[in-house]
Amino acid sequence: MKVIFQMPINIRMKPGFMYWGTNSENLTLEVPFPTSGTFETSRKAQTQESADGSIVAQVIGRSKDKQTLSWVVMDCNKWWEINNWIEANGMFFYCKYFNFNLGIWQIKKFYCENPSCEPYRPNSNPSHAQYGMPRFLENCRITVVDMGNVDV
Repeated sequence: MKVIFQMPINIRMKPGFMYWGTNSENLTLEVPFPTSGTFETSRKAQTQESADGSIVAQVIGRSKDKQTLSWVVMDCNKWWEINNWIEANGMFFYCKYFNFNLGIWQIKKFYCENPSCEPYRPNSNPSHAQYGMPRFLENCRITVVDMGNVDV
């Protein structure tokens, strides 16, 4: 029985979820819409209870945004493009994104955390040109975190 391995399949990814760049005017990497994209805004406050039992609070800093992007199925070439862009340009970058809590597009400096993926059926034939290459990737995930720079 002859096993035929196909190159990674081309999975259509919906473009335009966010855009990354080395500066705020040069946003060259287009990140596709994730299957799931949890958006979180964190706020810090220092609180203290007064003698009468009421709470006094003071805001510390400003709100910071964080998105965990995940794709159930991801095109290999797009995932490699994203991760190779990070390797070439560094894990700190400008990001144009839609702030789901405010309802507006923003550009801020971000950093990325823990890209991960699961390869689907990688080629196991060492003599084949596509050795180690998966058909596609599953459960891809990357988290991007607002570094606190003001909007540009």
